[in-house]
Amino acid sequence: METFLILYIDKNAMILISAIGFEEKFLVRCFLRRGKNQIHKVILVKPKDGDNRKTEEAISNLKKILDEASVPLEMLEVNPLDFVSAVVTIARKVKSIKRKDFLLNLSSGMRILNLEILSAFMMLGYDAEIEVELESLNGLVVWRLKDLIPTELDDREKVILKAIRDGHYKVRDISSVTKIPLSTVSKKIAELESKGYLERSKEVKLTKKGEMIIELENN
Repeated sequence: METFLILYIDKNAMILISAIGFEEKFLVRCFLRRGKNQIHKVILVKPKDGDNRKTEEAISNLKKILDEASVPLEMLEVNPLDFVSAVVTIARKVKSIKRKDFLLNLSSGMRILNLEILSAFMMLGYDAEIEVELESLNGLVVWRLKDLIPTELDDREKVILKAIRDGHYKVRDISSVTKIPLSTVSKKIAELESKGYLERSKEVKLTKKGEMIIELENN
């Protein structure tokens, strides 16, 4: 089975990377979901010496949509069976891009190529938003690569995360329920946000990384 890595770059610095196999439906859905006006370039990473009618048809169908949006196309060849070479080739291409806002769509194509995409980002230490659409098209799972990179938490930080998990979303409420001074809670929340465990607007809430670490702590 032949697979291509597809990388989109939008005007807001979002770079979408995905694999395509014998059909283009997941890429088309992702492209339309994110908005074609945000994309200004596409890079196809093709297996060396690869040539398959179904894959070429999928690329052709996708290209028609990209052409309608006036999105240029660029090709990059890799050998998926040579893990080191493929990861290095992908990583070098990603590293050469100045804007570093990435989205990885890993819904279709060769599993090994999807793993090589992830490995390239892990080797570079780059963060990325990741999305995987179910084969049934009935759901989409989204998370960030940094959610899988753990950092040390002290006892107070764990207590604060548990308080947020239990429904306390304001700094004053968290201080009251945890008996931790307000100034300390404010400082710890800022540190937890920088570590990727929570995010703030008017209230604070756990990220997926925060949710997972608290569940692990309970076990």
